[in-house]
Amino acid sequence: MRQDVVVCEASSSAPVGEAQATPATSPLAPIAGATALPAPTPSGMPMATVAELDEIADSLAETAEPINTIRSYTSDWHSWLSFCERHGFQSLPADPVHVRRYLAQLGRVGGRKVKRVKPRTVERHLAAIMAAHRGSGLVFNTKDPNLELALRGLRRSDGTPQEGARALRAKDIVAICKTLGDFDVRSRRDKAVILLGFAGAFRRSELVGLNVSDLAFEKDGFLRVTLQRSKTDQIGKGRVIAIAPGTNPETCPIAALRAWLKTADIEHEGENALFRPINRWGTVELNRLSDKTVDRIVKSAARAAALKDSYSAHSLRAGHVTEALAQGADRAAIKRQTGHRSDAMLDRYARETNLAANNSSSKVGL
Repeated sequence: MRQDVVVCEASSSAPVGEAQATPATSPLAPIAGATALPAPTPSGMPMATVAELDEIADSLAETAEPINTIRSYTSDWHSWLSFCERHGFQSLPADPVHVRRYLAQLGRVGGRKVKRVKPRTVERHLAAIMAAHRGSGLVFNTKDPNLELALRGLRRSDGTPQEGARALRAKDIVAICKTLGDFDVRSRRDKAVILLGFAGAFRRSELVGLNVSDLAFEKDGFLRVTLQRSKTDQIGKGRVIAIAPGTNPETCPIAALRAWLKTADIEHEGENALFRPINRWGTVELNRLSDKTVDRIVKSAARAAALKDSYSAHSLRAGHVTEALAQGADRAAIKRQTGHRSDAMLDRYARETNLAANNSSSKVGL
């Protein structure tokens, strides 16, 4: 039986962390939203002052980058500021010689969390510095030969294979659902998050971005989920994902979702968040669940089910692809579900799935 440990659940609007204030010259500081345009003039074109148009353009620039990218860049920018303050360097405009030293600090000495930073994260720190310059009307050349050599050296000497999330298989999901049970509102929410994430191959950011109005329960038994925006669709073209009803009532994603909606009393909440925090008294809050809480839900459920490997929220998406490939699902159907445009990632999952199948080591006479 699952022993429910109540933790402080973050909403997506919670602060990312305490950090020193971003200088006014930084493009990462919040910008006020645009004002509404006045009514059209007799000539037919709505009129606005230059100041209003500038404010609108600033607001559009603010939303040009995904929110998670802005959060990462903000954290990286504060890291660069701390490094410059420690060594007496000028942060903006930055000297490429100083930035090269910063890359060495991150990749070989350690970042703000003490541990060495992986090459891909070092590249993101460099991108954050470039973004700060661009937002201040300055130019910073990330293709400087010295910087490129430093990055190339970090990549070559890192030698760390790319880590992927351990896939949760169907039997693991069954074990998790047995552990979660159907005891209270938190159990029902967590079960709905895990089953919908697995069946829909959703990223955690996609799960927390869903609204109640994005769900359509069809007469044929299927659930159709409208994904308004995703990691690979930042401009919001959107796409519809179909979820089939499960053959086992205990692991049916549609049944789990209906149970959560009814228990939370949010069946008619429309444009409001589908998944929400639950406080220590078991009350469903109004704000949106954070993606970090989704990760914590998966990790906690996997531990409670005594699964030996380490799992994360991405294990749901990885598990969908791995299980679908193992069961012979059509690749085009998998890509429609996941949103992958090429077979490259599917090939990676297929290699991991087929490591033991038709393995040549069984044919060498040992």
